[in-house]
Amino acid sequence: MIMTDVTNSYHRFINEELRSSNAHFIKVYSLGNSKVVYKKKFGHAEVVISNKIRPVTQKEIDFVLKELASSLEVTPTIDNANHNLVQITWDLAS
Repeated sequence: MIMTDVTNSYHRFINEELRSSNAHFIKVYSLGNSKVVYKKKFGHAEVVISNKIRPVTQKEIDFVLKELASSLEVTPTIDNANHNLVQITWDLAS
């Protein structure tokens, strides 16, 4: 699997999101047909994985966590109620 940084393609979305939320860092990645949005807020981080065509797989979730949260020593909270959209959150160390 390859996670490609496509943040520049979403500059309007990112500018609007930075203005309207308390996020101070946003990156957007492509993971094949899945889109990964990584946000950092003060003391909190969030990853949203979405796929309009099929459910997000556990393999994709594990890969994204390994790439974006591998240095963390905390267990992230994973919300996978809607199988096409997965939200992962964790607290950042102060």
